Amino acid sequence: MNYCGIDVAMKSSYIYITDGDGRIKSKGELPTTAEDFRRVLKRFVPGGLKVAVEAGPQTAWIHDLLVEIGAEVNVVNPNKVRLIAESRRKTDKIDAKLLCELLRLDGLPDPVHVPDKETRSLRGLLVARRQLVSARTKVCNVVRGMLRQEGICLPSRFLTSLAAWQRLLEVEFTHSHLRPIVEAYAETFKTLTRSLQALDRELAQREKSDDRAARLQTMPKVGRIASLTFLAAVDDVNRFSSSRKLVGYSGLAPTMRSSGERTEYGSISREGRRELRAVWVQIAQLVAMDTGRDTAPLRKWFAKVAYHRGKKTAIVALARKLLTIAYQLLKQQTVYDAKKLRRAA
Repeated sequence: MNYCGIDVAMKSSYIYITDGDGRIKSKGELPTTAEDFRRVLKRFVPGGLKVAVEAGPQTAWIHDLLVEIGAEVNVVNPNKVRLIAESRRKTDKIDAKLLCELLRLDGLPDPVHVPDKETRSLRGLLVARRQLVSARTKVCNVVRGMLRQEGICLPSRFLTSLAAWQRLLEVEFTHSHLRPIVEAYAETFKTLTRSLQALDRELAQREKSDDRAARLQTMPKVGRIASLTFLAAVDDVNRFSSSRKLVGYSGLAPTMRSSGERTEYGSISREGRRELRAVWVQIAQLVAMDTGRDTAPLRKWFAKVAYHRGKKTAIVALARKLLTIAYQLLKQQTVYDAKKLRRAA
């Protein structure tokens, strides 16, 4: 068996390859291109090739290429490889060598999950949508702030529609500099809105083709974006042995310190998929404010936690509970049923 550690950089990468006894088979820099990776590494595959590479911006295509040529790939979270993260002598060669040696000695942490191309494309669409939403919000805030400086205060959420921008363009401004600013930003808002609509149409097609999204949307307050965000982040729910593992992956699990017989719980870890955490905390907030029958058992549970621990802690706890429910829906291939929650309570 051959063992390889790769330190990936934008233009060039460093590889370090040994056999099972630690004897060096190859080492050196090569351009970070598919052709060069295939040319250098393919000759080691017949004898067996295990590769360790740190997770990063280029991990996905490198992983796919290495799997294609027949290598066994271990994608590593660099934050969990303390020898690399805390090394004072940090060079490409040292990082690649450490990855190779740790792989050979079976000393690497559990590998990072690499989703398939379909899931990665869904993640890309959702990232692009979040960026467009953020850009459009900034446009609204800039115009709102400039108008406020001149004594014009707009109602909350006034600039969230094209019709509202059209009404603003019809206003006779006292200060001459405001009109060209509003006109310029109105065009930007329209362009961003059209781009968002195009992405939403694509996401709607993804939603229709995946019955898992329909199962998740039987939960109260869970819509297209929340369900697709869950699926893009989690990929295959069966890779989590329990809902607790999924909650930990979302970063919503509380930190814990245990010494002797004493165990202390702290704030949430915030490790894992940030977008999953953000979306499902928002859902928890909507559920807590709802008045419908489907959310009644959840709201009753939330009220008990809020009474003892406060509303902020209760919201996070509710988000964890909702993620647990979502996990069970996909694991058991069923739909949300508020009656079951009432009986459980």
